[in-house]
Amino acid sequence: MDDRIQSVIIPCFIAKLKEAGIAGVDDYGKKLKQNARIIENLKDFLMEAHAAFMFSHYGFTVTMRESPDLRIVLDNETVYAEVKHFREKEQDRTDQEAMEKSEDLVAVGILPPNELCPWQQIANRAIKYEKQYVENAPNLLVLVSDSNAVGGSVLETGVVRFNQMVATSDANSPLRRLSAVMLVDEVNELWTGQDLVNVYFCPTALGVPMSAKMTEALTVIQKWSWPRDVINIA
Repeated sequence: MDDRIQSVIIPCFIAKLKEAGIAGVDDYGKKLKQNARIIENLKDFLMEAHAAFMFSHYGFTVTMRESPDLRIVLDNETVYAEVKHFREKEQDRTDQEAMEKSEDLVAVGILPPNELCPWQQIANRAIKYEKQYVENAPNLLVLVSDSNAVGGSVLETGVVRFNQMVATSDANSPLRRLSAVMLVDEVNELWTGQDLVNVYFCPTALGVPMSAKMTEALTVIQKWSWPRDVINIA
């Protein structure tokens, strides 16, 4: 599998990113190859491509970077985006087994007592990566979730918790650079009566403000999945 990843899958990603007009992909390709031997690590890094395709599809000019992961531009306004992956959890696999064995509805996404509640996990991710947030610029944290427990329904609560924690921070804290959090739910989709929604956006209370136009452009992103012509091992 490692040979195929190196010789087929990664070159496919790089070619498709370039076709989409996304810049900075050669260095990104080197990063993928460096992490190809550990499949879970590779999946984490592939989420940067996932987000890059999404923003490009919705009309943003996208550049892949070392840190933070993406620069997205719309009408000369720049936002920096850090992309992180919530991996599938052991509880998700347990839930899947229970659903396969039962003919009745099964509760899913309920984490065991020894694991932090999902909204606290979101807040903690936003805090953990404070060094990635660019000074004097709007910053966006993009969370791609493969877990039933960490879905769009808990994003707003997670951002509220983050706001509470930031409110007690120093006025010059890098945490005050984070403008918003976006969550791409790869597991759960919400039927709205018009379409399925699996992308959620929530501004923070104290971050560097985005323009109303940029906020609207990010808010209207409500649906995304891997492009059909891209090999998806994530």
